[in-house]
Amino acid sequence: MAKIKGNIVTEGLSGKVGQLVFRKRRGKTTAYVLSPSKKTATPKQEESRLRFAAAVTQARQALQNPDELKRFEQLAVKTGKESAYSAAISWFMGQPIA
Repeated sequence: MAKIKGNIVTEGLSGKVGQLVFRKRRGKTTAYVLSPSKKTATPKQEESRLRFAAAVTQARQALQNPDELKRFEQLAVKTGKESAYSAAISWFMGQPIA
């Protein structure tokens, strides 16, 4: 684990960047290397990952169509999503698997 002091780039940073994980505890930012998970995914987790991957693929394809892009931009505004992409993924995640 590394302690980070006085670095304006990483100050307050939290989350994963590549294999590094940053977190802030008691006002101090620390970084450590992500260790591989020793647990295998459950069948339900695998199903969820597959659904998400399918939603990402469908969203990317849909957003290449200007009409669909406009529709998902409007949906993003209506639902408070940050982008048409996140609105599209949410929409496709709610659809049954074909």
